Amino acid sequence: MALEPSPHPPKTLTFNILDEIDGDYCHEEVLVCLIHFWEARNFKKGDALIGLELLLIDSESNGVYGFIPATRISSYEKTLKPNSIYKLSKFLSTPSKKLYKVSDYKKDICFTMKTTMTPVPDPVAHNIEEHKFRLRSFKDLAAIADTNTQLFDVIGQIQLITGANLHSPTIMEKTPEVESSRSKDRVFLHLQMKDGETIRIYLWGSIAGKFRARWNQAETKPVVLLITTVNPKKNGSAFSVSSTSATRLFCDSDIAETKQFMSWLGEAGTTLPTITSSSSAITKLETVTINEIYQFLQNENPQEASFHVIAKIVEFVEPSGWYYISCNTCNNKLGKNNPTSMFCENCNKENNVGLIRYRFEIKVCDKNKDEAIFVVFDEDGMNLA
Repeated sequence: MALEPSPHPPKTLTFNILDEIDGDYCHEEVLVCLIHFWEARNFKKGDALIGLELLLIDSESNGVYGFIPATRISSYEKTLKPNSIYKLSKFLSTPSKKLYKVSDYKKDICFTMKTTMTPVPDPVAHNIEEHKFRLRSFKDLAAIADTNTQLFDVIGQIQLITGANLHSPTIMEKTPEVESSRSKDRVFLHLQMKDGETIRIYLWGSIAGKFRARWNQAETKPVVLLITTVNPKKNGSAFSVSSTSATRLFCDSDIAETKQFMSWLGEAGTTLPTITSSSSAITKLETVTINEIYQFLQNENPQEASFHVIAKIVEFVEPSGWYYISCNTCNNKLGKNNPTSMFCENCNKENNVGLIRYRFEIKVCDKNKDEAIFVVFDEDGMNLA
């Protein structure tokens, strides 16, 4: 006996392509995958909530920025789930914003009072990417430092880790207070990129907490790290990137991109380092406070480092200073040979042109009223002599 066709055949899901929609208002349904969402807040106005920002991928693999105003968040927040597919309709399609861009698409999606965002029950049937990254080289990131235009992604091999509360095993539930525009909780990283450059990374607040928890809970410490939506900055001659509220972290085998980087490290014959909280030297200068230097000195393993500190000299520690005229060959102290020449006993020769060597100990105070003793030598000491 032949089976009769079902009176209710499965309904074919139809949708429009975002690129083909004309005008500023979209009545039609488009298919999108929600990659990530985060709060937008105005830190200058008491951390006031502005809305929710979204990173979406459409059916044509375009990364698209979306925004839900604060007054409309309650209508959608219970259904928002990363890596889920939705039918989206009745929204505004506006020109993409110029600052803090998280996608390359020409349009942004803005939710209105009539916008609908309906979960798709069978997401497997729709081949939409779950991730879309905008990885850039050191040169590309340095070129847009301090412009606040693009928030690109970066991937590399972890070379160094330092930071506040680094060994705390949990994520902070509350973002730490900020004093003088500097968070009390941060993690500082060095990542070596494929192009051989080492990039300096600052993770702040809850993002630092997430990394710290991941690091301390891992039996095998992560080697490769992909950090999304970072903001490139310059501090004097030093270049670095900082995490933002949109930042996500991926390590080692989390996603295809980190797996590929791990494979590349193996193919390149790179030795995977045993990373501690101070596994390599800091070779590029940054401006820090005295308290941050004290924190750095508390690292378990010694390392060589150079920093800039802006501070005021409050006292010369006189008993600890000295100066002498040295041999320009061996740097030993010269003695007088006669009233018109000097003699180096180590080189056993006269030396009419010596070098003045200085050593000063100075007490300094920075903007936070922290004090420290600094030792100044030679050419730097000549400016104080």
